[in-house]
Order: sequence, then C-alpha cells, then structure tokens
Amino acid sequence: MTRFKLANILLQLPDHLRCYPELLYRASGSVDYQEEDASLAFEGSLDLLTYFNALSAVKWSTYASVDDVTLHLELVGDACDVQLTGIALDALDPKDAPPVARNFTSSAIKADTASVQIGNAVHFEGSSEYQSVKVQVPVQGMAIVGCTITSEGVTALRHASWSTKVPKKRIRDVRLAIATTTFKNEGYIIPNIEMVRRDVLETDEAVADKLHMFVVDNGRTLDVEALSGDGVTIVPNPNEGGSAGFARGMLEALESDEDFTHVILMDDDVRISPESLIRTYNLLALRNAAYEDAFINGAMLEIEHPNKQFEDVSHVLPTGIYQQLKGNLFMDTLADVAMNEVLDVEAPKAYGAWWYSCIPLSAIREAGLPLPVFVRCDDVEFGMRAKPTYMTMNGICVWHAAFTHKFRAPVDSYQFIRNYMLINAIHGMSNEALFVARASRTFQLYLRAMAYETAELMVEGLEDYLKGPEWLGAASGEAIFKANNAKAEKLIPLDEALAKAGEDHPDLAQAFAEFSPDTELVREDRIASRPLKLARSLPYDRHVLPDALLRDEPATAYYGGYTVFSPGQIATRVLVACDRECKTAHVRFMDRGRWRAIRKRWAKACADHRKRGAEVAQAYRDAAPYLTSIPYWKEHLGLEDHA
Repeated sequence: MTRFKLANILLQLPDHLRCYPELLYRASGSVDYQEEDASLAFEGSLDLLTYFNALSAVKWSTYASVDDVTLHLELVGDACDVQLTGIALDALDPKDAPPVARNFTSSAIKADTASVQIGNAVHFEGSSEYQSVKVQVPVQGMAIVGCTITSEGVTALRHASWSTKVPKKRIRDVRLAIATTTFKNEGYIIPNIEMVRRDVLETDEAVADKLHMFVVDNGRTLDVEALSGDGVTIVPNPNEGGSAGFARGMLEALESDEDFTHVILMDDDVRISPESLIRTYNLLALRNAAYEDAFINGAMLEIEHPNKQFEDVSHVLPTGIYQQLKGNLFMDTLADVAMNEVLDVEAPKAYGAWWYSCIPLSAIREAGLPLPVFVRCDDVEFGMRAKPTYMTMNGICVWHAAFTHKFRAPVDSYQFIRNYMLINAIHGMSNEALFVARASRTFQLYLRAMAYETAELMVEGLEDYLKGPEWLGAASGEAIFKANNAKAEKLIPLDEALAKAGEDHPDLAQAFAEFSPDTELVREDRIASRPLKLARSLPYDRHVLPDALLRDEPATAYYGGYTVFSPGQIATRVLVACDRECKTAHVRFMDRGRWRAIRKRWAKACADHRKRGAEVAQAYRDAAPYLTSIPYWKEHLGLEDHA
C-alpha cells in the first residue's frame, strides 16, 4: 500500500480572491500568510470546510471508490484542537437547488444547511517546531468533509492535504497534455505559462513529470524560443479560430512520443489555480472502472464575481437552447459548496465548455477532431458526437469573464446560427423547426430594435450554412470573421457617439447634447413589466408605423439585446444602443429601406431552407467524418509536409 494525495489544502489567497477568502477558509481572528515557509498563522478558529479545502467525499467515493482518507497537517505554535466537520448527503435535497437559467447575486438555496462535527477533536499540544498531525476521516454518507482548527493563541499551519492509501498497481498511468489556444493575448497566456511552470512542473507533485503544455499561437506573436522548453511548447498556427487551435493542440498530443493519455483543452483568457491541474491528475490516476472513459470538466467562475459559479456542465434542450445543468452557485456559501457536489451532471445531450475540459485521447481517436467552425459551438458539437460521461469536482475550475457582459454580433449572431444549424443537421439534437422559429423571432426583434447590422449577420449565417459542407471545408474562417467584424456595429465612447450623431443630424444636435442614458434599461438582470412583456410579444414594428406616430427623441437600449423595456423605446426613430455600463454606444436611426431589404433576404433564406434543408443536412452528415479527420485538418492547417 502507498499513500496517494487526493488534494492539497490551499492557504495562500491569489490576488483575485483577496476579497473572497471564504473560498479557502473562514477565520474568526487575524491571519497572516508567510511566503518563506508557505504557512498560514492564525488566531482563534480556522474553518477549512470550503470550496477549495473541503474534501469532496461524495465525488471521491463515486469516481474513485475512495473510502479510506487521512487529513495531514503540519502545525507549529500554540496548542489547538482539530475538529473534523462536514455535511452529510441526507442533509441536502437537490430540490432546494436554485433554478437554472436565472441570474442571482447571492445564494438562492432555501435550505438552512449547517455543518456537523464528526468524531472527537484531536488535540495538538503546541510546539516551537512543526509537528505532523494526522486525522482519520470517515467519508461514508458525507457530501463534503473539512475541519476547524481552534487555537489557544497563535498557531501556524502548512503542508496540509487529504490522502488515501492504495495498492501501487491501482494508480493508473496518466499523462496530461494541456492544449491552450491564444490569439494576441499575451496579458493572459504568458502569466498562465509561468504559473504552470512554477506551480506545477517545478514542484514535487505527482503530476509534475506527467504534464506538458502546448500553447497553440493562432496570432503567431509569441516568442517561440524564449517561451518553449521545460515542459512548454509554443506552436505557431494559422488563425482559423478556436476550433482550429484546439484541433492543432489535439494533433500535437496525439502525435507526441510522450504517450499522453488525456488532453486538457483550456482557453487562454482564464485565471487558473494550479490545484485544478493537480486534482485533475489525481482523480484520473484513481478513477474506477465506471469512469474509465469519463471527461473532467472544470467549472467556470466569473472573474467579475470570483465567488460565483456560472457553469460546469451544460446540455442542449429540444428548443435549441443551451442550458446549465445547475443554477448559479456561490462558492463562498457553505450550502452551495455542498450542493455543487450533490447535483448530478450525468445527463443526456450534455457537453462541457472548453475553457477547461479534460478529454481522453482515446475519445479523440474514436470520435475525431473538432469541426472547422472557427468559434462557437465546437465544444457543443464534440459533446454531442462523443457522448461522454462527465466528472466535476470542487476546486477544479477557472475564472473567466462573464459572457453576459459582452455581446459580439459576429459570434452571437452569425457564428451561432450557422454553427448551430450545422451541428443540429449532423446530430439532430433539437427540433429544427422550433430552432428556426426561435431564430426568426430573434431576427424580428433585432430588426425592431433597428439593429440592422446584427440582423444582417443572422441572415448571412443562415445563407452560409445553406452553402453546404464543401464550402465550409474550404472557407477561410479568418477572412469570414474579419469581414463580419467590419460589418458589425461599432461601439465608441458615449460622448463621441452622441457628438457624431449630432453632427450627422444637426436638427437633433440639441437632443443628443441633452441626452443622458437610462442605466436601468441596460442592467444585466433587468426584467420587463407585464405590460411591456405584452408589448414585446405583439407583432409591433416601428417601421410600419406612419411618421405621424413616430418621434425623434433618443431613447436608451442595450446594444446586444432587443426592446421593449420602456415605453420610450417603442415609437422613436432614434435609439442610443449602449453597453451595460453606458460607457460606449452606437446611435441607431430608423431606415425603412434597409429594414425591407434585410427582411427580404431572411425570407429568401428561410424559403431556401424549407426547400433544400433536408438535402443540406444530409450533406453535412455525410461530410462530417472527413471534416473532423486528421487528414482534413492537416491539409486545412498546411501541415501535410509534417504528416
């Protein structure tokens, strides 16, 4: 039997968690982290039943059949008591979990979930030198287990961890490749490279010599010689989007002589805890037969609200909507930490987003590489194709900017409708008629809000889908994306947008000079009143109203959404489309001629889809095996000479 570490107990708060120490610990008195010996000195009590530091008892039991756990602590200073605490499985009811697809600013779990003490406290007599303390941990029937250390004065803690004992032959041979794709984002990717080197590759963790990081540089701006080496390889790549970057990373892992077993797909614009990589390796090394081929998906927490978990695994609804399997959970709240480990992520039509997704290379060999969709839906499509079982665990996560704060029409309109239609054609994961009806409704709402550029990009997405797989396979994703970016609305500083609008329309110059945006109308969690919801559902459109019923008074709108939230938005020819913070804007003016032309294009594309939709879908199904193959991607990326 050999001791195998399951997880470290984290004591140092990274900069972005300075205001959220409860993700690591809850302290009743002062705490002081010492860099020189990686210790945390504390007064009073230190509660470690937290998101990062509690043992995920139910997950280790389910995924790895672990039932023999020891808590290891190194303590110095005044005497203290170590008391195991936890939350039992039967103390939680998944029905108390927050509803999905709603935004919350704090925990919405109604149950009053409190920790209970487990067994008797272990007493530490105090010492002027570090002493090892070991506590046997009962895990049966527990969701999470932690401990509270209560000092009689000042005690310091270091080198704390959870471990188990297993036969050596039970430890699987796991070799991890990280494939992260970047495009001129040195501000994120270089610190991530440095973190992986310093905090994983150069440590004595079991994963240290079983990990290699491939940085696929789509922008080809990174210094290959300076950054490569010591477990990191920079891979210059043509800019064919995220799907191509991840395909290249998969190829590097597949063709390496290091015999990788898994590849971790990871966005470049994330903050990551080294412990996520450590726990990923440890979990894979001990996974049981039932999870032999399982994927691990890391949760996404929001950079803007580092305690808020947005998603770990999602699924596709029959209507074509993507939906998280869990509602928003707050990882500085005990009930949410426990509920996160109890809620089931093993669901039909599930997928894990590629901000952090660990995939067995055997699944890639069997299912193939990503579709060449540039960005958006590549991770969804791969989930539909591979049909994996997912594992998740507290502490395996990244922080990423919230998606609700950024609307990008080339991605959220063109790429979404084109790529979703494509993957639905291949996999039939939702009702196509419902999806097209929903898309048509969205199209009409964008037109109603005079977002002509956004509506036009939706049309082009449908038109390009109908061009079929031969066009898709040969198309330059970079050229398409650049062209669509040029067509999209350009947000500029609000005062500049208003000044320009006043110059272009002198008769409205005074109105723009006096305009002040209504910040409530662009608030992220804004909910329309019932009368306004009715107004939005009616087939009203300002473009069909006579001029006598319209006015030129500017009104505020959210640039990435559609009206109506206010009566003032309904009958005006002028909308000031602002971002969420009303710092940038684009002023829209009604254009009936453009409105008619875009509607005509959409109607024509929909008619073409009704006529040829089945034929086009079959063509995509027939072409999918080649478009996801190694030969296709090598040709597409200009790698034939390296075959």
